[in-house]
Amino acid sequence: MSSNLNNSNSLLIIGIAMIVLLAIIIPVMLLTNTEPFSQIITVGPIWESDSWICVSDSDFIVHGALRGLENSQLEIFIENVGTQSLYSLNPSEMETFSVGSSAGNEVIITRTGTVTGFVTLQTTSDATASCIQQ
Repeated sequence: MSSNLNNSNSLLIIGIAMIVLLAIIIPVMLLTNTEPFSQIITVGPIWESDSWICVSDSDFIVHGALRGLENSQLEIFIENVGTQSLYSLNPSEMETFSVGSSAGNEVIITRTGTVTGFVTLQTTSDATASCIQQ
């Protein structure tokens, strides 16, 4: 009778250990299939043309921190979506924006007037990405 009790206790301990092990392994396996937005490209502050074009072969986010002089405007266009924002820049303030896009779409940031500041693209570490002036 005591050997049956010992076998039951052993099976119970093994079963609990397997459940705990699976509770640890499954989330770790799920997390390793996702990649953080760890590649960052920052451009600016000088604008030599009127537009920046940012693109990545993985989903991405574009952040901007910009300042404009009198009557400056900023347009943000996302390919396959259209114009998302039109900002009139206040010369006494730094303006910020953040937009996201699916892989392969271009985000085009176009200025009117004099604008200075930084544009940052953030995407996965294995993506091919760029922000260029055009």
